[in-house]
Amino acid sequence: MKRKMMIALATSILLTTNTPAALAIETPENQPVAAESCLANGKEITEENVVEILRQLEQDWPTGTVWGTDKTPGTHKNEVPSTESGRVMQSYRVSNTYGCGAYASMISSLIFGDEANPARKLENLSQIRPGDIIFRVRNDTGKIWHVNIALESPNEKNGFHITDGNAGGTVQWPDAESPYSSMDNLDCYRGSGRTYHLEVWTRYPENVPRTGASADTWLGNVTK
Repeated sequence: MKRKMMIALATSILLTTNTPAALAIETPENQPVAAESCLANGKEITEENVVEILRQLEQDWPTGTVWGTDKTPGTHKNEVPSTESGRVMQSYRVSNTYGCGAYASMISSLIFGDEANPARKLENLSQIRPGDIIFRVRNDTGKIWHVNIALESPNEKNGFHITDGNAGGTVQWPDAESPYSSMDNLDCYRGSGRTYHLEVWTRYPENVPRTGASADTWLGNVTK
């Protein structure tokens, strides 16, 4: 009888230690290590590296490229996987395929990737960095008026350049001949009686410090 009890106990121990739950326990040595965040091109997430991508995107999608709504003849549309930026667009009920929102979503994805680098809303607009998604929202209705992408951080006068799609049915980037054509200013949205306010989403991880070094760099000293 005692022998049978010992065999049963040994069998029970073997069964217990070979259950999936027991096998799934990980030791510190074999626990997976989370990969560090990086940009879509594999480079480190820095403002300088984001601007480098934006410079290339200006060549790929130059000023004048047709980018409008689904009713715009010959328009381009967002065909880039845009899971994370698309989530942001969906939260504002903005198209992720056509129009200004889709252009901003595409640019964001080409910089930060499809699903990587989760977007978070900025509380302090002076913390804007290159690649951030900017929504211009009407104060009276709460509806989205326009969406664009920041090309640099605000300067001492709170001005910064942007790029956008569906600006008159085309893509727009700032240039030295008309430096203020694609520029925005935080002061235009502050205080009472304003028509719009800005809401900004960033995909820079919280542990990546903002340097502000990108201010006034897109066109050099033209707009100082």
